[in-house]
Amino acid sequence: MVVHLAQVFIAVAVLIALYVIRAFYLEFKNQFTENARVSMEDLFLFIDPAAIIRLNLALLLLLPSFVWFLTGAWPLALLVALLTAAMPRIAYAGLKARRLQRINEQMPDALAMLASALRAGSSLQMGLTLLVNESPAPISQEFSMVLRAQRLGMALEDALEGLGKRLNMEDMDLFVSAMVIAKEVGGNLAEILERLSQTLRTKASMEGKINALTAQGKMQGWVVGLLPLALGAVLYTMDPEAMSPLFTTVYGWAVMGIILVFLLLGGFFIRKIVTIDI
Repeated sequence: MVVHLAQVFIAVAVLIALYVIRAFYLEFKNQFTENARVSMEDLFLFIDPAAIIRLNLALLLLLPSFVWFLTGAWPLALLVALLTAAMPRIAYAGLKARRLQRINEQMPDALAMLASALRAGSSLQMGLTLLVNESPAPISQEFSMVLRAQRLGMALEDALEGLGKRLNMEDMDLFVSAMVIAKEVGGNLAEILERLSQTLRTKASMEGKINALTAQGKMQGWVVGLLPLALGAVLYTMDPEAMSPLFTTVYGWAVMGIILVFLLLGGFFIRKIVTIDI
């Protein structure tokens, strides 16, 4: 009788656990899908969010299991699981950074094109349309959103401010401020845009020189950060028995934790040293 009650209790507990896990998964899936859809639309990437979450869950099951099977160290497998779970955010941040960098590079040419159109006698609306039609992506995509918002009845100033808030870039904020001020107080908008284009071109040239001068320091940071990991992999390949306590004992996990902390601190300080804002 007691055995049957225990079995019933275990079955009920398992059902409750499965129900809670299912509810948590559905809530996570809905939230992830909505956030992924908005994020992908911001990048003009129209990918099914459900495919992203299925791929991420498959990797979340396979990669930590593979690492645990190879090393037998559950802390390392847990670290891989956390990194795998964060992969969509990391990928989104990388794609967004590349997109913003590309827009930053296209800004001087786009402003010069708009200034030339205004000097030729075109209206601002026609100049923006020419910019959208003749400029490559991604800057043409962003300005197409401005034109679309304007066609729906939004004022040009509001559409431009929405562009600045969406991109959150210093160069775009300068352009939006110049457009709004010129719209309010008047002035030669073509000349303002041409000067802004020259300023952004000079700024980009200076940033390129600084990146070239600091490239060696950045590469040294990567080498110093990856060298312990590469050395550990080589030593594990040469003598797995001598290196196994590093992955299977508490002291080994503590050593790896200390090494990871120092690597992160070293990378942080090197990044601070070689990062120069203009």
